[in-house]
Amino acid sequence: MGESIFGNFIRARRVAAEMSLRAVADRLGLTHVYLGEVERGVRGPLPKKYWPVLIETIPGITESELERKAAQTKPLQLALEDAPPRYQELGLALARRIERRDLQNKELDDLLRLLKGEDE
Repeated sequence: MGESIFGNFIRARRVAAEMSLRAVADRLGLTHVYLGEVERGVRGPLPKKYWPVLIETIPGITESELERKAAQTKPLQLALEDAPPRYQELGLALARRIERRDLQNKELDDLLRLLKGEDE
């Protein structure tokens, strides 16, 4: 797998809290080998069932940060080949704008509100 944004984040917070890999792994009910593999990116992000104990164990970690780091670690893949043409058009247009990072804050806010269904 390789470099892991999620794993690097966990390791940085754990080290900053001066906690050993083994101590955190024990609290989570995992082996230190497994947790070390998560931190190094050999394994994917830690499954969500472990997040509450991780948040309790390592100061300064929040669920929203874990969500963000996990999402950044696993690239999003969107299969559009079977989608209706308008959905394909939307997916490609949004992907291009995200890649260019040229959306203004108001545009981002409006899109997020619409896509999350907050305009209802």
